[in-house]
Amino acid sequence: MKKFARSILSNLFTFFLSLTLAVLIWINAQQTEDPLRSEILTLPVNTIGQPEDSVLISPTPDRLSVQLIFEGPTSVVGEVTASDFTATIDLSGIPFGTEVRLPVNVQTKVPNITLRSQPLEMAVFLEQLITREIPVVLDIRGDVSRGYTQGDPLIDPPAITVSGPASSAESLDFARVTVFLNNNREDMFDTRQPIFYDKQGRVASVRTLTLSDEQVDITIPVAESAGYAEKSIDVDLVGQPAPGYRILDINITPLTVLVQGRPTLLNQLDRVQTDPIDITGLTEPFRQQVALALPAGITQEEVQEIFVEIDIEPLFTTDTYNPQVLIQGLDKNLTAAMNPESVRVVLYGPLPVLETLLDEEVQVTIDLFGLMTGTYSLEPDVSFPDRGIELRSIQPSQVTVTISRPLTITNGISGTLPLTGTSASNWALPDMTTGSSDAVFSFHFQSPPVAALSRFDSFFKRVLP
Repeated sequence: MKKFARSILSNLFTFFLSLTLAVLIWINAQQTEDPLRSEILTLPVNTIGQPEDSVLISPTPDRLSVQLIFEGPTSVVGEVTASDFTATIDLSGIPFGTEVRLPVNVQTKVPNITLRSQPLEMAVFLEQLITREIPVVLDIRGDVSRGYTQGDPLIDPPAITVSGPASSAESLDFARVTVFLNNNREDMFDTRQPIFYDKQGRVASVRTLTLSDEQVDITIPVAESAGYAEKSIDVDLVGQPAPGYRILDINITPLTVLVQGRPTLLNQLDRVQTDPIDITGLTEPFRQQVALALPAGITQEEVQEIFVEIDIEPLFTTDTYNPQVLIQGLDKNLTAAMNPESVRVVLYGPLPVLETLLDEEVQVTIDLFGLMTGTYSLEPDVSFPDRGIELRSIQPSQVTVTISRPLTITNGISGTLPLTGTSASNWALPDMTTGSSDAVFSFHFQSPPVAALSRFDSFFKRVLP
């Protein structure tokens, strides 16, 4: 019997040993064909169970993730993506304002892989969301002008609603807006960004809070005090500038002045005037300090310098001149005839300058340098003194010039006999009863009449051998 039992045990041991070896051989064959592979990926962590009136302070969104390490056959791991896993933390029932460590629950539907994550737990800090109204405090620096009264300021909105984590919202005490007055005489309107302060009087950050208003509108009424009034100043001018001059502009500094007196007198006074300023015969701008000619019972609220600037300039006009056209650069062996011989020149400038401008100071010239015989249409050049004068026009804009060469006759007689003329009555010859046999006669013909040519013929027969 014992021998039989030992035989059975021996056979069972042999069976299990064979089975184990077979399994190991199968596993080894499988690993050789489809080896194990490990991968690492970063997986975002989702929160569940968070109360609606709460906000997750930590971890921040950029740190709400875990590193997932998984291992399995290559054929399986190669097809795995982040969407095959989920990582969650449960925020249900955790207290506000206290840091709590919660486990990270990682799950997957992928078979035949092993998982582990880092970290296994996360420190979580959850705060309650609250809403508060923070009053706006106005800080006014400076003052209104003398003779004026500052009214009650208006603040819009008077309080700012903040929403956010309780620790941030509950620490706030007030929001301050600072405005500056600088001798204001009119209502002041300003828009400012408030600065928040905590209950210890320190500047507080509102970065984690939502504000109902980012800016505050401030209105500060400013009105004249009883017995004071702001009045415009008029300049009292006497006389006129010099002839040919005019007043271009009048400036007074300041434009208004604060005066005081009985309210009934102030209500009857529209404007105040300066003492008379005599501008008779003036030709240049000037600046002068003046006093005010105030009615009886009205005085200046304070001593104040008042200056008047008067800009005086000459009147500008046009004037016409008709100068003769002068020739320049003509060769000495040539002559020139112009059509027309004078032109019409229109100048623009200060009236006093044009009135004293002499006719001979306006010159019109034509440059014939290098030109030979022929007819030309040339643009004349106009010159005049540089006294703020401008050339407006010249008529005609071009002058016709005919350049010719004089006719010279030489026949052994010395002496010169000029013959000129443009009509029969002008063709006259000098007395030739005396003279040398060496006379030289020069004639310049400009289409002489037939009668004059006949006289030349008889003259030549008499004086020439």
